[in-house]
Amino acid sequence: MPVPSEQDLIRWQQQLEQSLAHYADTDLRQATARISHPAVHDAAAGYLIRPSKRLLGMAFLHAAHTLDLTDAGVDVAPEDLTAIATALEVRHGAILLHDDIVDGDTVRGGHPTAHHALEHSFGNEARSAALFAGDILAGLAPLPLLRSSLPARLRVRLTDLFQHTTALVAAGQTEQLDLDTRKGVLEVTEADILHVHGGQFGPYLLCSLQLAAALAGLDDTDIDRITRAGVPLCQGFQVQNDLAGYTELARVLGDGDTTDSTLTLANTSDLARRRRTVPARTALSKLTGPDRAQLADYLTGANMDLTDVCALMERAEVTPYCAALIRDLHAHTRDRITNDPVLPAPVRTALSSTCAYMTALYDPASPTSRLYLNARPDLQLA
Repeated sequence: MPVPSEQDLIRWQQQLEQSLAHYADTDLRQATARISHPAVHDAAAGYLIRPSKRLLGMAFLHAAHTLDLTDAGVDVAPEDLTAIATALEVRHGAILLHDDIVDGDTVRGGHPTAHHALEHSFGNEARSAALFAGDILAGLAPLPLLRSSLPARLRVRLTDLFQHTTALVAAGQTEQLDLDTRKGVLEVTEADILHVHGGQFGPYLLCSLQLAAALAGLDDTDIDRITRAGVPLCQGFQVQNDLAGYTELARVLGDGDTTDSTLTLANTSDLARRRRTVPARTALSKLTGPDRAQLADYLTGANMDLTDVCALMERAEVTPYCAALIRDLHAHTRDRITNDPVLPAPVRTALSSTCAYMTALYDPASPTSRLYLNARPDLQLA
């Protein structure tokens, strides 16, 4: 199959955006109809219609369109592909909603997070109400896939993959909490952190590739090979997310705004929360003497001005190191797939193309990273 054009990608995302908006106004509205306050629906719907590059849904659509689906022996309608992408994004919305509760973030994508938006209506029970809103999204997530016109046997297989990875994501998030609390900050290695990242972000990102591969008729052995090859890519995305959080935190502090609300924006709070991340681990490994001791004390719980913490990170030259690590991890996945002696050559070519697209989607210097703006005219007007 030919590599998708920019117009293909824009069209697919437009279809996905329309599907998510429809889902928010139908299934989600019906599921929340008995709740007396409409704020719960609106808070949950925000996670479906928020501005987003739709990494999970678009990765699936790219892979599914690039792989040769005729080997599966079924005729897959474009509407079914959009439905599966919708399921992936609804689940992602549920995970992000719960993640925001855990992290205490107040803003995501320029809009209040669910528990923050519900404070006016639910007061001290806002977090509980938001938790249930996330549960509603998680419960609804598989329905677009189950309602597709795919043959029953294929729907069962895809749903099995989909639901299994939902459980793995929750387990991976718990493993992150264990890493943050069980080991001393100086005992945690970069390998420890990357191992957790492989099970934290990996399952639901790799699910996009797994579902596309299953549609293409690949067996469990081949899907397992693709999954193992994709782990470094997922690790790279998580390091990229952590680095972006530190960069955004430094920018906010540099602007002179150190209010609590500013420091709880989504993606700025991992360092403020003393999480074991690769950027923090990198700084510890590069700093020496009093600087290293000061950062270790902060990450262990000592009070310290965040501006000074960011200054230590800057002194350790965290950004160039992490940027190079991200490139290496992404390249490692592409190399694993490209050189796999077992996967069929067309599959290797297609998935390598999808991995390159995923990398470009989150590369600020790539035109691909801005294509989502063409799929969302409302963002251009905002």
